[in-house]
Amino acid sequence: MREQLLNRTVLGLLLSCLAITCFAEEKLRDPTRPYTAVERKAVAAPRYVVNAIIVSPERRVAIVNGQRVGVGESVDNATVISIERQQLVLETNGRRITASLNDGALRQ
Repeated sequence: MREQLLNRTVLGLLLSCLAITCFAEEKLRDPTRPYTAVERKAVAAPRYVVNAIIVSPERRVAIVNGQRVGVGESVDNATVISIERQQLVLETNGRRITASLNDGALRQ
């Protein structure tokens, strides 16, 4: 009798652990959120840091994220559209981004 009780207790504990691990993967739903709401994942915008810009009558070159690029070339999934003395314009996913030499900040 005692052995059966022990077996049932161990089996119950194992099933409880299994159930906990199965349901731990599920996300809890926000009860204040409407059922029709669509959950969107936050996507971090790529950051482009302009390390240097060289503008001369013969060429326009920039160092972006440590990579040397010219007009029409790509850096980290963005195409360089134009290079000016203090900033450059990049295009990524149909959006144009202006990256400044002074602070590396993005303006959209």
